[in-house]
Amino acid sequence: MAKDEAEEAARRNELIISLLGRIAFKNDELKAIVTKGSKKPNQMMRAYNLCDGATGVTEIARKVGVAQPSLTNAIDKWERLGIIFKKKKGKEVLPLRLFEIE
Repeated sequence: MAKDEAEEAARRNELIISLLGRIAFKNDELKAIVTKGSKKPNQMMRAYNLCDGATGVTEIARKVGVAQPSLTNAIDKWERLGIIFKKKKGKEVLPLRLFEIE
């Protein structure tokens, strides 16, 4: 498969994931799941929205002002709950959200 075809397939898969996420969760439900139990709910919601499948965990944590280990724990929890998909590039984790919370 050529690089352009692989990128096209990846974009298509991300769109399907987003559409299925919107069917499974309403915006408010997803927001409640992401922020539940967090001491910094606004930062966690911003962090979730930055999970675009291209940005690493350390960079997301820096951008929203949370400790990287705390965000890693949240991302692990979100993955168990089925609201995020962890892509990998080498050893780097690139989390991908279902859809952006409004």
